[in-house]
Amino acid sequence: MKWLALCLALLNLGLWFLPGQLPGAMVSPQVSGGLPRVASLKAKGTTRDETGVESVCLTVGWFETPALAHALGRTTGVKYQVKPKQESLPALHWVLVPPQPESDAKAQADNLRAQGADVYVVARGQYRNAISLGMFESVKAAENLMAKKKSENLNVTLAKFTRNRIGYALAFEVESSRETEVLQAVEAGFDGDFDFIERNACEGVATSEKNP
Repeated sequence: MKWLALCLALLNLGLWFLPGQLPGAMVSPQVSGGLPRVASLKAKGTTRDETGVESVCLTVGWFETPALAHALGRTTGVKYQVKPKQESLPALHWVLVPPQPESDAKAQADNLRAQGADVYVVARGQYRNAISLGMFESVKAAENLMAKKKSENLNVTLAKFTRNRIGYALAFEVESSRETEVLQAVEAGFDGDFDFIERNACEGVATSEKNP
């Protein structure tokens, strides 16, 4: 009986200490590369600064002078930049007496003015020393003048007069929540309608203090 009691005691001790000596259960590592948090996703056309504030860049135009654009930009109290842009306009239809020697062109122009025509001698370019009889947006109006001058036995031709317009736009970097406020501030100081309003992600614009 003593031996049996001793064996049972040793068996109990073994069962008590054995689990601590066995290796722990294997746990599968957490899978990496899960879906990003919603807060880390950026809405199209916006950026976030180091503080997490969401911003957007607005471009508004056109304004005739840089001075006007700067004046409107300063009224908003936010970052802005004035951007010049050259825009092609539809060509005009130009009725001309073809180029000729300068002295002949001046004499003919003087004669036409004496008859009441509003003309001038072209001073430079492809049509130098031609006589300008008029420019028209409508090709029909130009053709009517050509027909009239030809009926007066005047040698005339029709040319295209290409032209460009230089305008100025305002680019703003604003918090997304202030878009409407900024646009309304510019609109309040502008006597006219905007040709366009663009909304894009920001690449950085100069502050109003750095602009003249």
